[in-house]
Formats: sequence, C-alpha cells, structure tokens
Amino acid sequence: MVYLAALGPLAAAAGAASGAGEFHVSPDLHEILQIPEHGRTYQIMMVLFQLSAILVAAKLLGWLAERVRVPGVIGELLAGAIIGPYLLGQWIRIPLHGHWVSLFPHPQDGQWPVNEILWSFAQFASIILLFITGLHTDLKQFLKYVGPATLVAVVGIAAPFLLGVGTVYIPFFADLARPGAGESVLVPALFVGAILAATSIGITARVLSDIEQLDTPEGVTILGAAVLDDVLGIIALAIVGGIASSGTVSFADVGWISFKAIGVWVALTGVILALAKHIERLFNRIRYAGALVGLGLALAFVCSGIAESFGLAFIIGAYSVGLGLSRTAMAHRLMDELRSLSDFVVPVFFACLGMLVNFEAMFSDWRVVVFGLVVTAAAIVGKLVGCGLAALPAGFNARGAYRIGLGMMPRGEVALIVAGIGLSRNLIGENVFGVSIMMTLITTIVAPILLVPAFATGGSGRKRPADVTPKLPSVSQLPGIMLHLPPDLCEPFLHRLLQAAQSHGWEGTYERADQKIYLLRNGGDAAQVQLDANNRIIIDASDSRQPEFATMVERVRESVSTDMTPLPAANRTPLPAAAA
Repeated sequence: MVYLAALGPLAAAAGAASGAGEFHVSPDLHEILQIPEHGRTYQIMMVLFQLSAILVAAKLLGWLAERVRVPGVIGELLAGAIIGPYLLGQWIRIPLHGHWVSLFPHPQDGQWPVNEILWSFAQFASIILLFITGLHTDLKQFLKYVGPATLVAVVGIAAPFLLGVGTVYIPFFADLARPGAGESVLVPALFVGAILAATSIGITARVLSDIEQLDTPEGVTILGAAVLDDVLGIIALAIVGGIASSGTVSFADVGWISFKAIGVWVALTGVILALAKHIERLFNRIRYAGALVGLGLALAFVCSGIAESFGLAFIIGAYSVGLGLSRTAMAHRLMDELRSLSDFVVPVFFACLGMLVNFEAMFSDWRVVVFGLVVTAAAIVGKLVGCGLAALPAGFNARGAYRIGLGMMPRGEVALIVAGIGLSRNLIGENVFGVSIMMTLITTIVAPILLVPAFATGGSGRKRPADVTPKLPSVSQLPGIMLHLPPDLCEPFLHRLLQAAQSHGWEGTYERADQKIYLLRNGGDAAQVQLDANNRIIIDASDSRQPEFATMVERVRESVSTDMTPLPAANRTPLPAAAA
C-alpha cells in the first residue's frame, strides 16, 4: 500500500526520537491510549488503517466472488477471515509511534479479536442493513405469513437444539466437550444446542435482498422466522445460563424474559406502524439536505437501542422500524438514499464477522475437526430438515420448504457471540469453542451459495400458488398521462405524487422501486407510476381512474411550482407500447 510506504521514513524518525524497544499492541488497542499526549490520535489512526484495509479486501473479494457466481457476501466474509488477526492480519505491519505494529494484532487469553471502535462501526452497519431490509419488506405479505414463520421458528429452535445436545453426549465427543477432566458434560451440551439454534438474520437478509426475493412467500417467512428465532434464542440462552450458574431453572425468570422479549418486539413494531403516517408527515416538513436519511437513521438507532436494552438484538429494533415504515410513500426514498451508505458500511460488518473465525481453535486437533464436522452436519440437518418440514404443513411445497430451510441455516455473529460468552465464563472449553467456529463458518458460507440457485430455478414455493392479481391495469382506451420534467425536479415531483395518491387511498407496493416503477392499488383498481430514463413521469391507470390521477398531477404541479422552478403542465401523450 502506497500510503503505508510513504509513512515509513516518518516512522523511522519517530523511532529514533522515542528510542528502541518492543511496543506490543493487543486487539483492543488499549496500549495505544497509554501513549503520552497523542494516544487517542494514534488509536484513531490505527482504526483508519484497519478500516481502509477492510474496505479494499471486502470490495475486491466481493467482486471476485460474484465473478465466479458466488454471492458477494461470501467474498466479504472471507476477506475478513484472510486479513483478520488469526491469519494475515497479525503479519501485516504498519508504522505507529516509531514502531512497526500488527495491523490486526493476534488475540491472547480470550480477547475479542476486533477492537471496540471497529466493532461498533460494524454494529451500526448491521442496523442500517436491517433497517433497509424492513423498509423493503411487504407488510401485508409479512403479516400473511407470520403463522408459518412462527411454526418454522419454533421447530428451527427445537430441532437443532436437541440435535446439538444429543451430538455432544456421544461418548467419543463427550470427552472432548468436557471443560475439565471428570466435569459434567451437561452445560457444554446445552451451550452447543443453544449455538446450533441461532440464526443470522443479517446474512440471509443480505442474500435475499441481492437476489430480490425479500417479498416472496419464502422470503418473508424466512425473515419472520429469523426474527422470532432471535427472541426464542434469548429465552433458550436464559434457560441454559440458569442451569449453568445454579443447576436449576427459575420458571418465573424465564417467563418474565419471554414476556419482555416478545412484548417489546410486538409493541415496538406496533407503535411504529400506528405512527407511520405522522412520522412521514413530520419528516417531510423538514426540508433540509439529507434530513430524511438523518431522521430515519436516528429513529432506527433509537429503536435499536431500546430493543437491546430489553435483551433483544440491535438489528431486531432496526428491522421493526423499517417494517413499520414500509407502507409509507417515503419508504422507497429512504431505500434509494441509503443505498450508497449501505454499499460503504455493510461490507465492514460482514468482514468483521469473518475476523472472528479462529483457525487455530478450529484445527487444534484432528478429533476436534471430526467433532466439528459432525456438529456442523447436525446444524445443517436441524435447520434444513427441521425448518423445511415445518414449512410443509404451512402451505409450502418441497421447493419452498427447501428454500426456507436454506435461508434459516446461517449462524453468523449470533452463534459466535453465544460461544464467546460460554468460553469467557469457563462454561465451555477451547474444543467446543473451536467446533462452534467451524460450524458457524461452514453454515454461513454454504447457505448463501445454495440459496441463490434455489431461487434461480424459478417456480412457486407454495402448494397452491395464490391467484396473482395483475400488477398493471388493463389496457386503457385513453392515452396515459405523461409529464416531461427538468432532471432536478423529477424526484421531488414523483415523491409528492405518490404521497398524494396515498392520501386518496392508493396503496403502494413498490416491488420494482429500484427501476423507478411504482405499483399502486385501490380496491380492485391498479395503476402504475414510472419515472423513465428520459425524465418523464408516466402514469397508466384504468379509464375510470385517469381523471383522478390527472387532478392529482395538476395539484402536485402547482405545489411543486410554488416551491421550485415552474413546471410544464401535464399532457396526454400516447404511452409507448411496452408501458401501455
């Protein structure tokens, strides 16, 4: 890297001034803060070097992954693992305070491999990812499949949990799982079960978003089940923790935790849904550059903090906010304006997950490798077969059940955090920790690779596909409404038109918002609003509803003209054949 080479002479000069000597830096970078006068500056500089390396590696390997037809998220995960502290990161040297230090120092004695600043940045990225995922989710579709999602989530917790516990009790593996000679295998077995029960909503959401399958019956079922899995996982972890600490389970405590976790999630989503129109009206009144994105993210951050304070994950709060706002006209604006930010920060989240992979613990002993492969097989069967079978009585066919099982398979950061808790409290040993890492890595990589072709084959995942209401109205005898606009006024006009339509009872489905095509419904009527590449807004509706849209267009034109450059009047121009 050119900028590191350029710093070499400066580092040498600083070393001569400060004197020789070993300068050890641990992953948390706390030694850097002890440097007189400039400790915090050096720490920020270190994080900037780390962040730049992550972005370069994640974007490069993400691009290479897609070149070989593998989801880009796999490349980002591998980028973190390769340049992380357990592989190349400890050998990459950068100049700091007159010394050459590791870019990603190797952890010692159970240290967290990623420093707090970088990990916090990654958490912000995960919140943004799930906020966008919630905005993109079709609420009606989500509510329609909440029943199947609940069934899938319950089985998706129970099946892998039982398989994990049973695997640890196999005599050959039981000796490896004991924290110490002669100690009980119960607690390690329960922890393995809890680790296998986890589901990483972030990884699945990213893949479903990339292949545009978030709003399919399988997509919303997977997301709903993954959210519920997080809630149920908290309850399971509370039970395991109670047994580990006292040997008993307090049903009163478990009941309170269950009520709190489920109640907060439902209440948070419900409050945002109830206030969505008022929130949208308030946000639209603040006409300041970037106000919509800033206020939207502020709301997502606040609700993420609330969710975490009640024991839920940050990302559950972010998803709830996005889901609550998904039916507003500003939802697609937020998705559009957050896209560039997401492309920048989200790869950091997945790369940081890759940095948690401890290859030393994973391959410490051939017996541990065998143990890990068997546990991984149990993890795959538990989700793929368990969740798949649970989807069958909920109306899905074998194709849909397979997709759902694959979508529930990734474990990601959830499993690693649970394993880290067990290791830090001496409830599990290094062997079980290594097994957990292997299982997490394999399921996280395999699931997206299989999920993409599972959807690419096409075909409905339902036993009885619902009758699809035509997304476009029948061909109108009247010419459509077409408005030619200056480029800088297209987006403002479009957003106000969609808000006006919403106020007249039209509901936006926005399935093709990324193409600037917005599909509206009102009772049995449908309409399409499109912003094309030639800066034209084209409206196609049935003959009986065209006068209504013509009136709305004129009112919006007057409204925008009052605030901005005068606009040309709408004109009725025959639509292109493809749009009619």
